[in-house]
Parts: sequence; structure tokens; C-alpha cells
Amino acid sequence: MSDISIPGISGGGRFNTSELVDDLMKVERIPVTRMEERVERLQDQRVIWNDVSRATAELRDSARALYGFQSPFNSRIARSSNESVLTAEATREAQEMTSRIEVRQLAGRDHFLSRSLDRDTDVAPGTYGFRVGEDEITFTFRGGSLREFSDAVNRNAGELVRSRVVHNTRETAVITFEAQRTGAEQRLSFLEDAADFALSAGIVEPGRDAQRALSITDQTIARWTQPLDRRALQVTDGTLTVRPGGELSLPVRPSFAVDGNVMLEMEVRVTDRSPEVLAPPPPPPGPRIPEGPGVTLEDITVEGARSRAVLPAIETPEPPQIIDDLRFLFARQAGTSVQLPELRDTREFQTIRIPLADYVDQIDALDIRNRNSHRDLEIRNVRVFDPDARNDFQPINAVEVASDSIIAVDGVEIIRDSNTIDDVIAGTTLNLHQVSPQPLSLAVEPDRDTIKDSIIRFAAQYNQLIRDINILTRTNPALIEEVGYFSDEERERARDRLGALQGDTTLNQLRSRLQTLIMNPYETRAGSELSLLAQIGISTNVSGFSGSMDASRMRGYLEIDETRLDNAIRNNLQAVRDLFGYDTDGDFAVDSGVAYQVERNLAPYVQSGGVFAMRRQGLDVRVERTETDIETYNRRLDRREQQLRVEFGRMEGALQMLEDHQQALDSLRPQTQR
Repeated sequence: MSDISIPGISGGGRFNTSELVDDLMKVERIPVTRMEERVERLQDQRVIWNDVSRATAELRDSARALYGFQSPFNSRIARSSNESVLTAEATREAQEMTSRIEVRQLAGRDHFLSRSLDRDTDVAPGTYGFRVGEDEITFTFRGGSLREFSDAVNRNAGELVRSRVVHNTRETAVITFEAQRTGAEQRLSFLEDAADFALSAGIVEPGRDAQRALSITDQTIARWTQPLDRRALQVTDGTLTVRPGGELSLPVRPSFAVDGNVMLEMEVRVTDRSPEVLAPPPPPPGPRIPEGPGVTLEDITVEGARSRAVLPAIETPEPPQIIDDLRFLFARQAGTSVQLPELRDTREFQTIRIPLADYVDQIDALDIRNRNSHRDLEIRNVRVFDPDARNDFQPINAVEVASDSIIAVDGVEIIRDSNTIDDVIAGTTLNLHQVSPQPLSLAVEPDRDTIKDSIIRFAAQYNQLIRDINILTRTNPALIEEVGYFSDEERERARDRLGALQGDTTLNQLRSRLQTLIMNPYETRAGSELSLLAQIGISTNVSGFSGSMDASRMRGYLEIDETRLDNAIRNNLQAVRDLFGYDTDGDFAVDSGVAYQVERNLAPYVQSGGVFAMRRQGLDVRVERTETDIETYNRRLDRREQQLRVEFGRMEGALQMLEDHQQALDSLRPQTQR
């Protein structure tokens, strides 16, 4: 029995049962492999539905943005005719308007320099303080170099004033102090030991008489070139009213020397009281002459002759003379009156400042004359002052001084303490950059660039969704090759997905519905002149330039004629807005328009619990069920493998016993033969 063997069991190492069991289990695992492949396909489909859902949601959001609260049609932009002088930002609350603006003065902050100091100058220890406006900060300095003192100022008082040390030569240095707030009321003052340091370092010097208020009472007004006409002059609670023909002088006692930046400041109002039409008076009616007596005899009456009077010829009187003369103010110096700038008509009191150094070296009186036939002049709070003066001190080397910004908006003068003004034009912030002798225009208008970009974004996201649906539901490779903007990675991914959802009714219906919504007409205030997207340059444009049909143009993609779109946005903006979202019944709720309809029709697909969510949920259920089946089947295969190994083990044991018996028989055979 030495040639006894069982094929596949004892061959190749005599008992190779492990390989045989593995081969049998490979056959047993074929259903599991198929289920794992099914899970992978389902997971790929879930990723695809996620991408489709995301593209659909992006299209819905871009559609909603075209008519909802954040609609770009509500955005405003402010355009300045001279951005080097003024720029502006407009919010959605700004009204469309054009304003004429003059930037007469920028708001400034105090910025003072010291004289040249030795680089080794030490600052003595002490208590140093600074005041800007009504706020002040005091700190203790232990003494040290200019650099150490400057650092201490920045560290302790940096919110009010900043300091810097500049080495202007190899041997000397200059220390600067700059207030951190703008405005005429935000003046920088040195307190405690800082005042002594400022004096010794040549930053400030003792000041002089810095201002003079001109009292306005019945007793202080004086004659100028003619006696006072009390009928044309009136003083009430410090306000002087000068009617047509009035003339007077306000003395400045003592006289005020004009140098540097001395200003004449006052509040004025010029009221134009002229009628719209000045007609000459009507001619006199002339004498009234009674009728002559008549005679009546029985039934016959004879009337008397009408009396006659010879009247002189009537000369038409000349119409009243209208005199316009806005030269009201004059500065007097040594008996000579110098004309100051003209005023302008105002509805309210306006504060004006006149730099006297441009006109006189000294002011002895303010002379006032009203030559107008129909204007009243009112003046109050008149003063002459030096804005550079700081109480008992004045700066020696001022790079800049605290001052208010002064602008005129449509003739109305505005004074603020900042170069950023947000309370003059509603919803608009003005940023002043420099003074300009010429007025500029500021137009607040719709942000047409943002509107155009939003429309282009809507069309691009529409095309992306249509492109993805075409690739997923069709098997034509040309769909991918036609997309010229794909990267190599995106193109390869599209090839893997080509036809992945072929025949899916949900996507086919979605594509058909979107194409219908895009092509439909919608009601606008322009009527039939603008009711289609094609009329603003957005269409599928299925015919090429040669007039022949182009297959790639029949996929439903939108094309944009930017020239037509620009013209529509520029010339018919409200109708373009209506085309995307329009309130047709006047209930303040949009109920029509292409963007409204697209958003409304896509909502059921992407909302929580919507079509795409149900698709993903269904795939998740199938994946979970299949994975459960795989786990169950794997457990059964594990038991089957154990069973096979046990059975083959027993078989190996039986074969081993047979071989052992065979060897025993073989060992007995020679003895029997003997």
C-alpha cells in the first residue's frame, strides 16, 4: 500500500489542506466581494448626490440673493469727482442723489516739535501730565534720556498723545508730541513737570492775548459812514439784525494785532426775502362820472347823454429796483476798511471763519453794511482769536494744530471735529483727504458693478449645475471635451462619472424645469420691452456666429452678451431688477421673476428633508443594510472556514493513521515471506 494517496490532500507536502481550504473559501467569499463592490458604488453615488445638492444649493442662494434682503440692487456706491480730495462709502440705506461739496478745511491735531536738543539731554524725574480736550493723564517718570522719556509717554499716555525722538543731526535730536484726536476742542496741553520741560525744550512759549469777543448791544454798536438808522438795525439777546439800508461798526477795543493764524469767527444768517415776481403797480382808476339825467313821457324814455372828462396820459411806473450785494463785512485798519469775503444765503445760522492775515495786519473794527433791497443779515457770537494759542502758552514749532474740518454741502457749511463725517448725508460716510479750492460732485448711485457680478455669478452657477446633470445622465464623451476650463484632475473625475446616473428622472426633470424657468417671460414695469433674460443679453444662443447649429450650444448653457447687459443695467435698472424679482400685487412681497422662480423651485430639492436629502438617506439605508449583510455573511464564512479546517484536520488524522498502519504492514511483510 505504499502507493496509496489522495489527490489534493497528501500531494505537495503530503498534507497541504490549508491551501485547499483557502481556495474553497475564495469561492465562498464571492457574494461578499459583490456586496462590497455594491457598497462602494452606493457610496460613490452618495458623493455624487452631495455634489449635485451643493451645486443646486449654490444656485438657489445666488438666485435668492438677486431679489431678497441682500439684493445687490439695494447696494449703493458713492462716486467722487475728485478722489484725491474726498472719497465716500455708501450703505444700503443711502438715497440716490448728487451733492456739491466743497472741502474748505481739514480737521487737524496738535503736533509740536522741540528745538534741536543735545543728543545726551536728560529729562529730570518728576510728575508729567498731558491733556487733550477734556481728558488728561499724569504719570511719574524716574528720569532718563530723551528716548526713555519718549517711551514712557507712549507707554503711559499713548491713548492721548504719542511721542517720538528724531536725530536731526549727528549731535542733536528733536522730540515731538502728537495728540491722538482731531478737532479744535482737542487741544494738547502740558501739565505738571511736562509744562516746564515744554518751555525749556522750546516746544511752547508764554502766550499773549489770544482772543477778543465783540460785544453786541445797543450801546456797543457805532456809526460807520452815516448815522445809525435804528429802523434798519435791531439787537435782540446778543443777535444783531441788519435790514436793507442798515450800516454800522463793531469796534475791537483794544485793537487786535493780526499775525500767524488769527481768525475772525461769527455766526451769520442771510435771509433772502425777495418776492418771486416784482410787478409795477397798476394805473389809477381815474374819476367816477355820473350818468346824465333822462326824460320819460308816458311809455317813452329818452336817456341823457353820457358825461365826458378829458384825462391826462398815464405813464407806466418803473418796476422796483432789485439790488443784490453779498459784500456785507469789512475789516477796518487805521481808518481804512478792507472788504472781507462775500456771504451767502442760508436758512440757518452758519459759523464762518475768516483768516484775517489775508486782509489786514491789525483789526480796529468790524464794519457791516447791507446794500441789498431784499435781504436781512443776522450776526451773533463774533470774536477774533488765535487758534494756535494754548491758554498761557503757544506752540513755537507747530507741524499741525488742532482744528475742525469745514465743508459745504450744497451751500450749507458743516463743521465737524473729524475728517470722517457720517452724519451729513444719510447712509454715507465722507472721508476728507485734502482741501480743494474747487467744489466737487459726489454721486450716490446703485452699485452697478456688484449687480452685474451677481447676475454673472447666477448664470455661472446655473451652467455648472446643468453641466453636472448632463455629465451624470448622459454617456456622450463630447460633454466633457466641450468644457474647456476643466483641469486634468476635473476632466478625469468627470470621465469616471459620465453616465453614472443615466436615466435618473429626478435630474432630468430638474434640468427641464430650470431651462423652462430661464426661458419664460416675466412681468416688469417696462412691459414687453423687457420681460426676457435674452433682452438683457442672457440666453442659450444655440446658433453660432455663422448661423449654423452648434451641438455644444444645445446643452442648455447660458451665454452673456456683456455689452447688452451693461446697457440694460445702466439705462433700465429698475426693470432689470423686476426681471429677477418683482412684487406684482403691491403687497411688499416678491412674487414673480426668474430668480424668485428658480429659488422657489429649487427649495424642495435642497431643503431639510427634501428630494436630495431623501436620496442620500435612501443610499445610506442601502449601504447600512448591505454592510449588515456583509457582517452576517462574514460571520457565517468564519464558521464555515472553522468547520472546513476541523473536517480536513480529521481527514488528515485519518490519513495519518492509514499511513501508520501501512508502515506497520510493510515492516511485517519480510518476516512473513521468510
